[in-house]
Amino acid sequence: MRKIILGFYRFFIRTSAFVSKEMTEVLRQTPLILTLVLGPFLIMLLFGLGYRNEARPLRTMIVMQAGDPTQKIIEAQLATFAVNLIYEGTTPDLNVALQQLKAGNLDMVAVVPPKALQDIQNNQQAVIQFYHNEIDPTEINYVNYFSGVFIDEMNRKILLTYATQGQENASTLDQKLADAHQRVQTLRQSLQAGDAQTAQSEQQKLNSDLDAITMLIGGSISLASGLDPQSSTGNQANVSPQNQAIVSSLSQLQQSQQDIGTIQPGQPGYDKQLTSLNQLDNNLSNLDAELKGFQSIQPSVLVSPFRSEVVGMQKAQLRPLDFFAPAVVVLLLQHLAVTFSALAIVRERRSGSIELFQISPLSAFETLLGKYLSYLLFGGVVAAVLTGTIILFLKIPMVGSWVDYAVVVLTLLFTALGIGFLISLFAQTEMQAVQYAMFVLLGSVFFSGFFLDLRYLSMPVKIVSWLLPATYAIRMLQAVMLRGAPVEPVIFTILLGIGVFLLIITWLMLRRRLQQEWS
Repeated sequence: MRKIILGFYRFFIRTSAFVSKEMTEVLRQTPLILTLVLGPFLIMLLFGLGYRNEARPLRTMIVMQAGDPTQKIIEAQLATFAVNLIYEGTTPDLNVALQQLKAGNLDMVAVVPPKALQDIQNNQQAVIQFYHNEIDPTEINYVNYFSGVFIDEMNRKILLTYATQGQENASTLDQKLADAHQRVQTLRQSLQAGDAQTAQSEQQKLNSDLDAITMLIGGSISLASGLDPQSSTGNQANVSPQNQAIVSSLSQLQQSQQDIGTIQPGQPGYDKQLTSLNQLDNNLSNLDAELKGFQSIQPSVLVSPFRSEVVGMQKAQLRPLDFFAPAVVVLLLQHLAVTFSALAIVRERRSGSIELFQISPLSAFETLLGKYLSYLLFGGVVAAVLTGTIILFLKIPMVGSWVDYAVVVLTLLFTALGIGFLISLFAQTEMQAVQYAMFVLLGSVFFSGFFLDLRYLSMPVKIVSWLLPATYAIRMLQAVMLRGAPVEPVIFTILLGIGVFLLIITWLMLRRRLQQEWS
């Protein structure tokens, strides 16, 4: 029993000794502990401060013909969506608007068909097309949602206006037309019988009915023509052919009834009076027919006179996997290059190889350049294997040039190696080097546009984004692979400039480090 207790005691002593040793080693590395704890917290805090949880306004240009009758309706909608839409004006040229969209000066182009109101009156929905140049599935869904809400609100306002006007007019218009037809018959009989007193009375009543019909129809004609419904007159050039017939019938009614008087049979002008009365009767019949044609619009079209159609500038339909694949390639290659180069000098310092470099004829630049070339070669092989995997097995589209793709990848590796070598010169241990490399990866995930568009970050935080090589590489690689666009000269120059700057800094620091250790 005593031996068993003694054995457990010795086991406890030996185990606790290792625990004490490791805890002491960890506690001695205070900077490492603070880095491990505060690093991720600060990255999350910075992301939280910079993220704007609000829908971004879409810079939108409207394509419509000059003097389009739907312009007032569209402009009323723009005022409603002032928070979510930045109105960039109108143009009759679609190509001009699409060029602005491709250049990134616009987020959306809305194309209004030239005969929208005429399509509605012909039992066809007017299709307003919304063009965008997004490849991010989240942004495409946002454009789809916005266009749907825009059209729904537009349909709601038009339907509300028509419904209000219809409720006011429908109950009395049919009755007024029937009364007018009846009074024409009575007036004709009175004139033929020579009853001047009855004819004069019926004519006054007929005039009153015609005025009421004109007022009831006038509002609907203005609404259907895109004119101000409160206005009693409008430019007839903007009225559709069907509505022009109604307006013409009303005008003929008013002109024909002015010639009807109380002339007795056999007196001069009696035949002309009957002709005017017959013309009045025909005009009433024509008006009734025109209104029935106007009212024959199908309820489905009347309820939703407009519908939206979202059109992407990209020919192929992109999957979410297609959008994120180039970004994943960038993050993997950057992390690979940063991690391997971050361990390079630290490992050689611990193995004693750095002393050999000091006594060798190699200069600091030659040493650094050799490491750059070796890791570039290794990273290029990994990039080729990774690219072939996503193209062959994941079926990721490759629309652009392979030369542009290779240029972006090599520039990314070159710049990422600069970050890694800079970390390697600061880190004291391999653990620190790996931890710093992880921080670069974590920051790239949050701030490079990998899963959140940079347009949702506030300006001070965007500075962090533009310090990361992944930000530039993701933008260029997605453009090359998914849009078929060439490498953006400005973005490429900035990324290459960062890489050259890091190369110079690491070379100067390495040369100084070798001189200090030699002395």
